[in-house]
Amino acid sequence: MNLMMLLEMASSGFGDRTAVGSQGRGITYEQLFQRAGATAMRFREAEIDRVSMVDVSSEALPIALFGSAWAGVPFVPLNYRLTVPELRHLASEVAPSVTVCNDDAVAAIGDLDGVRAVVRPDFLAQWAEGSAPDSDWNVDPEEIAILLYTSGTTGAPKAAVLRHRHLVSYIIGSVEFMGAGED
Repeated sequence: MNLMMLLEMASSGFGDRTAVGSQGRGITYEQLFQRAGATAMRFREAEIDRVSMVDVSSEALPIALFGSAWAGVPFVPLNYRLTVPELRHLASEVAPSVTVCNDDAVAAIGDLDGVRAVVRPDFLAQWAEGSAPDSDWNVDPEEIAILLYTSGTTGAPKAAVLRHRHLVSYIIGSVEFMGAGED
């Protein structure tokens, strides 16, 4: 199973339910599915190996996460509180990548080879708009879903590998599918 299968199930069964944000102003599961698909197409066109994010949580986070799963490339969240040298080091390690980020991160990593830094407003307006392609994602549960960098307290940060099977198993074992009330 791939993370995208969970979003597809939610979109198919509860497409008009709010997925992210407040009711009436947030995005629905169907909109999240469509935006993830549009984003996945753009990630594939960019010919990258990873998608990273250096920003606070927003609707861009699930779009980038599911878009990367759909495109078949790992998602790499990077801590926006890192120092510039630390951020530059990790951003260089994950290149070639598209990095969704805040303005400060663009200034810090925008000049790195192989890093295509995109500020959140541009990502949401340009990358996440359009229609989704057919459901053509890789369903191999052994594919890498997320590379999560450790804190590096005793040395340089290292990427912990989370595979799709790990995340899907955790989610299915932790929550009842669409068990929460709409409110």
